[in-house]
Amino acid sequence: MAGGGLYNRHSGLQQANLQSALPLLEAAARSIGARSHGPVTIVDYGASQGRNSMVPMGSAIDLVRVGDGSRAVQIVHTDLPSNDFASLFAVLDHDPASYMAGRDGIYPSAIGRSYFDQILPASSVDIGWSSNALHWMSHSPVAVDDHGWAIFSQSAEARAAVDAVLADDWLRFLEARRAELRPGGQLICQFMGRGPDSHGFEWMAGHFWQSILSLREEGWLTMAETWRMTAPSAGRSIEQVAAPFASNGLPGLVIDHLSLVESPDPYWDAYVRTGDAALLGRQWAAMMRAANGPNLIAAVDPSRDAAKLLDLLVDRLSARIAADPQRSQAFNILLAVRRDA
Repeated sequence: MAGGGLYNRHSGLQQANLQSALPLLEAAARSIGARSHGPVTIVDYGASQGRNSMVPMGSAIDLVRVGDGSRAVQIVHTDLPSNDFASLFAVLDHDPASYMAGRDGIYPSAIGRSYFDQILPASSVDIGWSSNALHWMSHSPVAVDDHGWAIFSQSAEARAAVDAVLADDWLRFLEARRAELRPGGQLICQFMGRGPDSHGFEWMAGHFWQSILSLREEGWLTMAETWRMTAPSAGRSIEQVAAPFASNGLPGLVIDHLSLVESPDPYWDAYVRTGDAALLGRQWAAMMRAANGPNLIAAVDPSRDAAKLLDLLVDRLSARIAADPQRSQAFNILLAVRRDA
């Protein structure tokens, strides 16, 4: 994600996405609060810069404390070592939306490690939470020259390579959480899904790729650079999410809820109210820059002016969206998993 708090400022879509998973988190927090005693550990997997973690963590804190308002709660935020943890701690320290505001006995910390491995002691986590993160792969399995996302490539081999990494990553993530969860602990996840008739996100991904191609045609990017601009992300289907459980590959973990829901589009909602296509373009382009820009710009020669290239890309993308305003059609996976006592 783009640093300097940029993702915090331009992640309204992600904030809207996670709302559908909040009832699952709240139910988990009530359950843990009612049947356990002593300090509670809640882990926020893939926290990014933190703003979108404040409401979920605040709700979970209050609900595990029902009946014991002074109960100690430890919140552990995890993300990659390259994450902008400074922005996360700034939000915690002085943002009015911080879950620290008005609450005592809360102990936040952060760990810079990949959640595809175990990062906390065995049987130490009461509640795990992950939003808008698990569609990111541990690595990009293949570079393609016909799209910015290999899952949208015309190459069947490329799409199969993506699905293979998605499957391996998913199993690794779940095995690590199985080790970390206490007996009775729960894991709640929301992330990009894949629809029954379309992957979802084709419209936006297509405009992003065409904007990259326009920069290449104008001489700003080389063929080799655009070939390397393959984002390491893709959605999973319901079947792909359920597969490790169905094969009994995760003894001790039980699915309590699994569903696929249509993603909200807050930028389109604003467009319907205002009719401002230029604003629609700017909002989508800013979000895509914050979430995807760094991965793609990392593919260009180090001597390049990355900030200028990102500015040009955002301008092209914003203009394309403004000229083709429509509601994004994408999907979210909602998942609640419990470790058997």
